[in-house]
Amino acid sequence: MSSHFSKRLEKILLIGTDVFLLYIGYILSLFLYYPLTGYEATTNHTLMLITLCILTFYLFDLYADWKRKSSSNLLFTIFLAMMVFTFSTCTFAFFLPDVIEAYVLLTASFFQFFLIVTARLSLWHVNKLRYGKKKVLIVSKSNMDGQKMAEKFHHHHKGWFHVTEIVTIQNKGSIKKYLTQNDVVIISPEVSRSLQATITNLCMRHGKEVLIVPELFEFVLMDAQMQQVDDMMVFSIPSNKVSGIHQIFKRSMDIVFSLTLLLLLSPVLLALYVLIPLTSKGSAFFRQERIGMNGKPFQIIKFRSMIEEAEKITGPVLALDKDPRITSIGRVLRAIRLDELPQLLNVLKGDMSLIGPRPERSFFINQFKKEIPEYVERLAVKPGITGLAQVNAYYSTTVQDKLRYDLIYVRNCSFILDIKILLQTIRVVLQRKQAMGVTVKAGVEPKANYNGITIAKHN
Repeated sequence: MSSHFSKRLEKILLIGTDVFLLYIGYILSLFLYYPLTGYEATTNHTLMLITLCILTFYLFDLYADWKRKSSSNLLFTIFLAMMVFTFSTCTFAFFLPDVIEAYVLLTASFFQFFLIVTARLSLWHVNKLRYGKKKVLIVSKSNMDGQKMAEKFHHHHKGWFHVTEIVTIQNKGSIKKYLTQNDVVIISPEVSRSLQATITNLCMRHGKEVLIVPELFEFVLMDAQMQQVDDMMVFSIPSNKVSGIHQIFKRSMDIVFSLTLLLLLSPVLLALYVLIPLTSKGSAFFRQERIGMNGKPFQIIKFRSMIEEAEKITGPVLALDKDPRITSIGRVLRAIRLDELPQLLNVLKGDMSLIGPRPERSFFINQFKKEIPEYVERLAVKPGITGLAQVNAYYSTTVQDKLRYDLIYVRNCSFILDIKILLQTIRVVLQRKQAMGVTVKAGVEPKANYNGITIAKHN
């Protein structure tokens, strides 16, 4: 059975299980209130409600591969998805009160949440028994490079991996010896592609799983189609030009969502506009030039979370986890991303979108382009308040790793993907971990850097 077919079958079985459990939840609720007649009265609407829930789960990415991910994130995502679904069904009951009662749907959602969480966490633990506790061999260019890779596994969710050995390319002859003692081999991106191919073939012959960090240029191959020119096999790489229809949908979503959020959050915006100047010297707003789509500069607007003119002291540096420049109220704003709310005005103006790569300053972009030529590809779309990198990476994630997510978005941006990112942003906002700054070890003075790239101070 091919890996692709197996994954598709797993997804179908997962959806089928959810449908069954959702249906059981409705039956339990209906028989609780109407043990004799309630089921017949509402059964015609059950399929529609189940379809709505499956769609909600899909948009919350609950049909993605959750193996080797956090069980707490899975639980929290299911909770958020069920909250959105329950709100939708109660709205349905409000407009059709003679068809189905809101209290029936609300009770059903409790049953459904319990059943689905039990099933999903059981599956997660089964997968952990199958795919967890894997012994990992790291193949790296140097010991320092290997230690950086090991740190990634150390910070990953516990119980999935255990690094047993780091082998540098100077000792590549010993790789075969260590293969028998390990389950997974990860090859550092610093290792040459030719050597990576050799090691991968060796692992395949010994039945070992291989993890490879993709080069940035390789993302264009994700959508490539195999074609044939005479007797020569070629990959056809499609253009990443965004269609006009998608641009219309995206702009419409930006306007509708931004206006709605500004209206709903206007009391919060007004309160912060008053509180920020009262708690620290300076204006409530922070304005700064950023670079937008196709290199066009614009003025971004945020709530000020640091002391006034913070970078006059330090120059451009990445915010630290306990950065002394961050004000008391600013720490709260950054933790739950409230400092980003004024950017809704940038979205309405058209300089930004709700979804897209985060906008950067020209100073940093010029530095990044020297280190990473592919960085300019981010500018092919409008920058966003949130994006794929923001829901998958951390604030302190390196430029290279964030760029991998940004390039995936640029190559695959769609209306559905935007909705999925928007909904997953809710989870990120409510979980502080991804907003934490860079942690600096005691006694180590932070250098002028940005996301892992050393940068000369900007005077």
